[in-house]
Amino acid sequence: MALPHALLDPDDPDFKGRTWDEVERALDERDKFLVSASGHDGAYKEARGPSVIDPSKPKFATFPWEERIEPFEKPASCTLKSWKHACLKCTFGKQTVTLQFNKAATNNTLDPDMLNALQDAIMDLQERSEVRVVILKSEGKLFSNGFDPKYLMSESSMTENQIAATQMQFAKILYFWQKLPQLTVALIQGSAMGAAVGLVCACDMVYAVKGAYFAMSETKLGAVATTSVPYILRRITYIKNAYQLVLAGASLPADSAKEYGIVTEIVEDAAGLEAECKALCDKMTLCAPGAVAATKEIVANTLGVPPSSFMLDYVASVLAEVRKGPEAQGGIEAIQSKRKPKWAEFPIAP
Repeated sequence: MALPHALLDPDDPDFKGRTWDEVERALDERDKFLVSASGHDGAYKEARGPSVIDPSKPKFATFPWEERIEPFEKPASCTLKSWKHACLKCTFGKQTVTLQFNKAATNNTLDPDMLNALQDAIMDLQERSEVRVVILKSEGKLFSNGFDPKYLMSESSMTENQIAATQMQFAKILYFWQKLPQLTVALIQGSAMGAAVGLVCACDMVYAVKGAYFAMSETKLGAVATTSVPYILRRITYIKNAYQLVLAGASLPADSAKEYGIVTEIVEDAAGLEAECKALCDKMTLCAPGAVAATKEIVANTLGVPPSSFMLDYVASVLAEVRKGPEAQGGIEAIQSKRKPKWAEFPIAP
């Protein structure tokens, strides 16, 4: 992206009548000249995509009206390689990472420790290009009971700012989880309730056993599921169905959750979840990781946004850049030589 220009004349012949991308390129050329004139190395290429410092940084073009979300306030306490959180297990597979809730005794509730663990995982995954699929699962009777009731009761002794800080952390977890460049898949072996439903809805794929239920009881408790609602509405097909869940507090069986759009597929048992996950990894082996990341970014930026000249310029510029990239060229070469592309040579497995 070009550096900000405080004084930009719309009638400047360098910009007038040009498309968004043409103006951007002209500004970039001007910036390169100014940088080189100041003695800096203009050949330096900045890393692309989200990072710990700038988790909102796009992999490709910035969508014109997307607001920048600030990073997490807390610094990371560990990485996936130096993992220290007991409440959330972390295991590496073949180009995969599995995160497993490990609080079966307390129904895998969400509390500050769990939020910190999820935040640390997200911050590390943002920069792990070798990871192509992220699996979220749980052990025990329930997938997750949502926020820990004991923690919610303790909020009565907290300040408003302290409560808001925790909810903001969870809101950013949902946002940055959905923005991960990897494909994310949730394996639901038991019921998901409250805030856990929001986390499930922020995943790309959701597989559930037929005995699982999905419930949002916040309105019955005089509360509001504010942080989860945007992600629930992105998955549930019709607003009338969303009202059943978030307003009426309905407890949806797995088949209804699939009909509503929350669940991708239903299986008989935990073994079926593992089989579906393996089959999905087999499919993702054939998909270029950069193309998956770019597609996720476009979907997130354009979902629910009416077409406009900005949108057309945006999607066209991303496609043009991807077509010039090594993956697209490698895919064409693979077809011509009748062989697998490089990204499909090594299978993805949990």
